[in-house]
Amino acid sequence: MAKVVGALVAAVWATALFVAYMVVALRGTSVDTSDGARVCDPRQPDEEQCPEGNWCVHGECTPREEPQVAQRGEQCRDCPCDVGLQCGADLRCRPRNEPEPPAPTCGDPAVEAAVARLTQACLQRRHSVQDQVENGQGCSADEWRALLADDEQMNTLLAAFPDRLAVFFPSGEPRARQPWPDALTRAHMVGELARHAEALSKAKMLFVLGRASPDGNPADDYALALRRINAVERLIDVALGREKPSERGAGPMLIGSGAPSDRPIALEAFVRNYAGTQTPIATSRAESERLAAAFAAIRAGEPVPGRRSLERDVNRMVLVIPVPCAGTKEE
Repeated sequence: MAKVVGALVAAVWATALFVAYMVVALRGTSVDTSDGARVCDPRQPDEEQCPEGNWCVHGECTPREEPQVAQRGEQCRDCPCDVGLQCGADLRCRPRNEPEPPAPTCGDPAVEAAVARLTQACLQRRHSVQDQVENGQGCSADEWRALLADDEQMNTLLAAFPDRLAVFFPSGEPRARQPWPDALTRAHMVGELARHAEALSKAKMLFVLGRASPDGNPADDYALALRRINAVERLIDVALGREKPSERGAGPMLIGSGAPSDRPIALEAFVRNYAGTQTPIATSRAESERLAAAFAAIRAGEPVPGRRSLERDVNRMVLVIPVPCAGTKEE
């Protein structure tokens, strides 16, 4: 009997070890479906599960479309300029030897008009980001999209305020109706935001623009972008010594808006036009340093490892733009 029991125990352990091995061996790999599509997990690096030139979109390995090339005079915020052109300070393509106009500032009419337009759109909105996230109220994706400035206004804001902050998130976080982040991550992120407390508190308003990479279906991606905005707004509150939104008082107006996942930002375009001058803020110091090193390499024209995963990372972020001017009323 003892030998039989021993044999059974050994068989159970062997089965458990085999299952554990298969879980580890299959983790991060993709599976081909009956229709030829390769299923993938957006939480895993694209390089480990999708062929070259593909990335994981909505759970399937999908060819990565090359960004559109902008011509002279066209906006280059999200795409490269054609050969012989460069992306100017106004985020429009111009010949390399053509002098650039000075970067806009708070006193420029274009900056005041862009700030005023977004302020009025925010005031006319029926529900806040927090209402939308917590109660599912009201605003459709189209209504939220209408809050985004048009190309010219967004270019103006990015050119005028380079000291913006980029806050990066892990895949799928924060999840709906689940607490995030944990205490250690929260303390780290609040501490990083608190280093910018002076700029954040002195701003007349903070534009908080959220994004999600195309990990799930577009509606879920959009809801995730809004949860990220809400999370960053709350972390900013704590960094500025406010434990809840009702204590914002006379502080800067928070204007949140989400971007649809069907318009991801290309890696070089993000580094050039969105990343700004500040160190990336992520869930750990090591992750911030990894992103900062990758962005520095891209600026220097050097190759970076894990390029496809990096392109996903830069679309899992919230951009915080402290605006020190209030703008003017639109006529």
